[in-house]
Amino acid sequence: MEQPLSTPLDKVYILRIDGTRFGPYDTQVEQGKALIWEVTLNAGAGDTLEYHPANGPVSSYLITNTHFQPQMKGIEAHYTVRLRAE
Repeated sequence: MEQPLSTPLDKVYILRIDGTRFGPYDTQVEQGKALIWEVTLNAGAGDTLEYHPANGPVSSYLITNTHFQPQMKGIEAHYTVRLRAE
């Protein structure tokens, strides 16, 4: 999968409300959101995102919204996941 970013990507896992865990997914976490480079993502509002940065402790965030962005010229398809600190 071609990545549009030159920075290293971190890993996240999705923990569903029912306890099911999905991942790892390649991501770039920014303030209040994560860009997850996947075409399908089994996540929604109320689920938890576990953020595993390359250098640092694991953090958990509440997912408040997800939005799929189809592939565009120069950018692979991805999800934008809105987050709130737990």
